[in-house]
Amino acid sequence: MLSRVSHWLNRLSEVVCCGVLLAMTVTVVLQVVCRYILGAALTWSEEFARYGLVWITFLGAGIALKRRAHMGVLAIVEMFSPGVRKGVQVFTIFAVMVFLVIATLKGTELAVFNMKQLSPAMGLPMGYVYLAIPMGCLVMIIHAADHLLDLLRPLPVSVIGEAGD
Repeated sequence: MLSRVSHWLNRLSEVVCCGVLLAMTVTVVLQVVCRYILGAALTWSEEFARYGLVWITFLGAGIALKRRAHMGVLAIVEMFSPGVRKGVQVFTIFAVMVFLVIATLKGTELAVFNMKQLSPAMGLPMGYVYLAIPMGCLVMIIHAADHLLDLLRPLPVSVIGEAGD
């Protein structure tokens, strides 16, 4: 069940990131055209691109976590025996999850606190920008929990038998 939720959230994050990146690209190109060809700059385009990048960063971190693409020091972990290696991986994922829970709680406080502050150019409540922190962290918690369950799940008998052949 958690694996399906993780997969669905990852697909949704990919779609949102692609959509925001496309909107940012169109907006920045439109800004260049308006400024240099029409002689009138858009007042909101840079702000939109900046806030879009914030959302892409936090959702993209979740995508990277799902793909296990975050940087790690494999040379050190691979020096351990398989049993110790698994313990190190479980500890690492658990520590990451603790950090993400704290970041989710503090990010939520930050988003709620900034809901009354408006962005200068677009008049958008800044809480929506800061909402990227808890949303991205929640997605990462689900992906990390899925990885943790994968590590703790015993291997099927057929896989254990094949390893000994």
